[in-house]
Amino acid sequence: MSGALCWIIGVVLLALGWLQPRRAAGTPLRLTPALPLDLLIPVGLFTLVLVVSARPLLAGIVTFAMGAGWAQADRDKRRVLAEPIVFTDLYQALDIARHPQLAMPFPNKGRIVLAALATIAFFTLVIWLEPVAWQGRHWLTPLLLLAGALTIPLVRARLPRLYQRFRQQQLTADPTQDSARHGALATILLHGLFAGHERAALQAAHRHAPETPAAQRKPCGPVVLVQNESFFDARRLHPAIPKNLLPHFDRACRDSVQWGRFGVPSWGANTVRTEFAVLSGLAQESLGLDRFNPYFRLADAPIRSLAWQLRAEGYHTVCLHPFDRHFYRRDQVLPQLGFNEFLGEEQFTGVPRINGYVPDTELATVAERIIRERGPNVFLFIITMENHGPWSGAPDREIGNLTALPLDAEERLGLNHYLSSLVHADTLFGLLRGTLETQSAPAVLGFYGDHLPSFPSIYSKLDWREAHSDYVIWHSRGGRGVQRELVAQELGTALLQACGLAATTPDTLTAP
Repeated sequence: MSGALCWIIGVVLLALGWLQPRRAAGTPLRLTPALPLDLLIPVGLFTLVLVVSARPLLAGIVTFAMGAGWAQADRDKRRVLAEPIVFTDLYQALDIARHPQLAMPFPNKGRIVLAALATIAFFTLVIWLEPVAWQGRHWLTPLLLLAGALTIPLVRARLPRLYQRFRQQQLTADPTQDSARHGALATILLHGLFAGHERAALQAAHRHAPETPAAQRKPCGPVVLVQNESFFDARRLHPAIPKNLLPHFDRACRDSVQWGRFGVPSWGANTVRTEFAVLSGLAQESLGLDRFNPYFRLADAPIRSLAWQLRAEGYHTVCLHPFDRHFYRRDQVLPQLGFNEFLGEEQFTGVPRINGYVPDTELATVAERIIRERGPNVFLFIITMENHGPWSGAPDREIGNLTALPLDAEERLGLNHYLSSLVHADTLFGLLRGTLETQSAPAVLGFYGDHLPSFPSIYSKLDWREAHSDYVIWHSRGGRGVQRELVAQELGTALLQACGLAATTPDTLTAP
């Protein structure tokens, strides 16, 4: 293959690689202020590979593969999670590499290995067959790296002007709208740059200030709050799902302080959006571009929260999460949100797993021990994992007559597995309630779902369009079972009121 032909094909592949993410985002091909930024990543990648390898065809293939891979991942995320790739997804890639079973959409591991091997073989063949475009230009590589290093401070210096310019160009901070207008790659760069630009002001606005410990306003013993993975009252999906699916949850709703639908800021995944909203009392709109993942950098500073509030009331605050303590950077973030202790998967050594995760029912034993050892004034925040997808393998029970649903066999199996784990979540609720009923001091138990499970094809076939999960707040002294819809950032206030405590933070955590 001639050198000229290699250049022509390489440049064409560069252009096609750039166009692939734009096509996935529905971005028209037109001149806009963001066009140079949208070209920056593919052109930069092409240039880097070209300088290192001196092979324009190889550079074009790498750039095209990047663009095509990005476009496919973007389409998959839109289909499975109803949103495109956002800038914080890039930083979370390491977490996914450590725990590939959490990846969305749930890929076949065998196919991934085969694809990787085929890719290595293909690139080896290209490198062997393509002639080197030039010789003796090794000085270009350090020159390129130096140019990149000099570009970073220049971009930072111009960031305020760039920020104002694109705010005026209707950068909405909605990733779907912005990627359609400006291009997927430009949107990633702009959102990442502007999130950093906004972050210091957001941290200052919501920063936790040390408080003088307060005398408890009313006697209140243990407070337990459970964030249950993918929990919602699935009986709303179809009449074929048994009415007696969640007996403990139903009983608690009848004599609860309050219960009802729960508006959450995520769909199918992105647990920490709901988690941060519940703990901080902050709505998504108040978080700027850090709302995609508040644990990425925003919560590196102490943020006012439910845990800080309860610590000021004399509580010892504990988070229990039966998974990798480093995932989502929780080991660094939760202390900034006011937790004295963070207990992870090490608490469950030797416990059998369900679909790779610690069963919900196993958390009840550890929770009982924490309540007993830490005393009556303990705030225990539990983050479960069992009902995290993918829902594969045989469930431990058959739930109802799912053959009545207009689903194929694989969809029925996944739904049955999910419902089986819902039963375990309900059992956890019953066990925790039983533990708290034995306490001499009055106790409060909150329970909510972080988001709906990701079942796009099932929802489509059942004509399901709702995005709410469910919650309940129960008090050991009983309640009137008031039904009330909440959004995630309002739950902290409701929990404090159930404890007889008034929220003191000036944001959403303020008693009405």
